[in-house]
Amino acid sequence: MPTGNYLLKGKKVPSVTTIIGRFKNATGLIIWSNQLGLKGINYFDELKKAGDTGTALHEFAEMHIKGEEYQLPDDPTVRHCFNQFLEWWNNTNYKVTWTEKKMGSKKLEVGGCPDLLVKKDGKYILVDFKTSKSLYSDFIIQLSTYAELIRESEGIEIDKAIIVRFPKEDDDTEIKEFSKEDLAVGLKQFKLLRKAFDIDKDLNKILKRKKK
Repeated sequence: MPTGNYLLKGKKVPSVTTIIGRFKNATGLIIWSNQLGLKGINYFDELKKAGDTGTALHEFAEMHIKGEEYQLPDDPTVRHCFNQFLEWWNNTNYKVTWTEKKMGSKKLEVGGCPDLLVKKDGKYILVDFKTSKSLYSDFIIQLSTYAELIRESEGIEIDKAIIVRFPKEDDDTEIKEFSKEDLAVGLKQFKLLRKAFDIDKDLNKILKRKKK
């Protein structure tokens, strides 16, 4: 589940998630932070814990899909999410193309690491795992951009994308599918964010510019 910067012909480019995160609607996080504060819970500790759970789920899911040996941690939340993954995965009959593959786009000047590419009935399906409390429009943007990275890097056209959400607090695994038309809308939005990301960098340079 690599994150951070990527290199394209020696040039460092931002990740898809970095760009999307720069313009993410923070209202939900603010409300959550306030709720934690009222309970005397440290927001940053909880944020790190949530991130660690998502990372662990991705890592163990990948090892399971690849048939590698693994030992689950004692963390009950990680085990809970992973058991949901197993229940879902064992009821699929996907043919795995690859998992967790880093790639980049020269056209968009970004890098990313899609979770899972599978094939079923002759169609390519892009799968993304989430452990969030809900589904957000940001996820469609992320998947649509990953689909574009795959098309540009490997010449594979994604027929549809799927988000599988394994909630940390209940057993209601959520599956949401997105068509090519849905992904086209998400990519259109990402291209706007990509331009805004560079403009925002220029604006920050102006702010930091020393007086003449």
